[in-house]
Amino acid sequence: MTSILFIAPHEEIAATAQMIIKKMHIDIPVITASNQAAVNAAITQEQISIIISRGGTARDLRQYTNKIIVELHTSFIDISTAIEKIAAAGSKNIAIVSTDNILENASNLFNFGDINIKFCPCKDDTHIIKKIQELSNCNIDGIIGDIQAVKTAHNLQIKNSIYIDSGILSITKALEEALSLDANQRNKQLRLKTMQAIIDNIDEGIIGCNQEQKIIFSNKEGQKILSANPAFFFDNYSKRLIKDLEEYKGKVIELNSEKILLDLIELNITNEYKNNILIFQKVSNIENSARRIRTALQQKGLYAKKKFSDIKYSSKEMAAVITLAQRFANSNSNILIYGETGTGKEGLAQSIHNSSPRRNKPFVSVNCASLPPTLIESELFGYVDGAFTGARRSGKKGLFELAHTGTIFLDEIGDLPLDIQSRLLRVLQEREIMRIGDDKIMPIDIRIICATNKNLKQLIKNGLFRQDLYYRINVLRLSLPPLRERQEDIMPLIYFYLHKYLPAKNSSKPNFPENIIKYLKTYFWPGNVRELKNMAEALAFSYPDNLNLCAIKTILDDTAMESSDNNLKIPIVNDLKEMEKNILQQLLDKYSPDEVCQMLKISRVTLWRKCK
Repeated sequence: MTSILFIAPHEEIAATAQMIIKKMHIDIPVITASNQAAVNAAITQEQISIIISRGGTARDLRQYTNKIIVELHTSFIDISTAIEKIAAAGSKNIAIVSTDNILENASNLFNFGDINIKFCPCKDDTHIIKKIQELSNCNIDGIIGDIQAVKTAHNLQIKNSIYIDSGILSITKALEEALSLDANQRNKQLRLKTMQAIIDNIDEGIIGCNQEQKIIFSNKEGQKILSANPAFFFDNYSKRLIKDLEEYKGKVIELNSEKILLDLIELNITNEYKNNILIFQKVSNIENSARRIRTALQQKGLYAKKKFSDIKYSSKEMAAVITLAQRFANSNSNILIYGETGTGKEGLAQSIHNSSPRRNKPFVSVNCASLPPTLIESELFGYVDGAFTGARRSGKKGLFELAHTGTIFLDEIGDLPLDIQSRLLRVLQEREIMRIGDDKIMPIDIRIICATNKNLKQLIKNGLFRQDLYYRINVLRLSLPPLRERQEDIMPLIYFYLHKYLPAKNSSKPNFPENIIKYLKTYFWPGNVRELKNMAEALAFSYPDNLNLCAIKTILDDTAMESSDNNLKIPIVNDLKEMEKNILQQLLDKYSPDEVCQMLKISRVTLWRKCK
């Protein structure tokens, strides 16, 4: 059913409008009426929301109805055509008389030679009658105008009088504007219906009330909760709720023998217009949801918490790593993250997952070093019923299977036994797994991110890591710099974690003496960010009493860390170079090449040469 009505002031415009409507293949009714008759017609047609009209009729419709009025403007071409017609009838002194919304800017028309043209915009019909009466005494022999102007000119026996017709261009433009407004209205109504459908299909009851405590909207659940006795609720709760919002937020009340968790939101639409949204939740529904959440969270490691925004840094070294990681996130290629203990390898892996197309899929984290050798295979690949003694009857999904469509993070990849490395290589090559005890191959769709703090190339030389596996996992590589190599991050990180662990009353930024700042920036940080975080947490408990260098050293156990490398086994051999090589190898077994170079104050090239 159409919501647009075209009201023409006379039959000529009505006929032109009907012709254009037919050509546009649209269904818009056209009636001929003006002023009060037009208003009466508009009021009786309730389904109509948009009316096309012009002049005084448009002004009356806008004043006396709540419809949207599209003004049918009169173009220069329309007025020029009328002038040509009346001039052809013999008029030389012409007055154009109509409401000012029709004649807006009309005085800018070009000159018509020896024809005198006077423009007379009027406010309303009374003004039009008065103006034409004045003109009848001024040698005017032609009147161009609307219905009222032509009628008055005829009564005063002025020689010629004709209507200003709205031409094809003006009518087409008005129709297009009305159709656009109608489409916008329909879209708005559709959005409102969609929003209502959404709030009707959520478990919470929602009721909106104004400052006078009158309900202005609600959803089905809200109506259901208050259906028994809404008056009781507003008499006993609503007045106090609106008076003291904070007191009732999160309050459990009883309605219709049902415990209800109540929340209230104040909406300040404008300074004068304020609403309150009441949200009702059945406590029984909340408890059921909590049980479902607890059940889901029992599947440990199936979601990633960290995002790139959670990683705190200001150094250019970390900025470069994050930029590269963000670029890698959109790829499906395998990633190898290298970093010392405590540099945040898992947090980076989680951030990559949460920025990838797999963000809404599982994230499974596996610490290869923590899995018992006897259980590694069954944990990674799963098993079927009867696969071994003690196996579950229903079998068990492996971690690779749990990560299907998502990401699996293999931390400490260098600690995987060689036989498991062989099976992992097949997963990487074929993207297929087979449960222990099964004869069926299962395809899987996973993104694999590995991490290590060990020198995998050295492990390959020692026969502890497969070279073919190394090249499979090392497609995209990220190296997390140790904390000592990004000194500008140290103090901001300390302030961040101190703020996190300090009581709320100590919200001001701690003031570290210069000697402590210098010490912290030059400290080796073997545990990296994890060690820094632990130090900040310990310091928070005694802050500010122990804010001195001695206390900081005690927390960091600096002396113990400095002496930890003195327990090296120094072989007594005749070849000094062989002895040096053996010592370096012991250090490389415990630390990364970068750490060894830092401790010995040598370059990586020198270290490589000495280990040959």
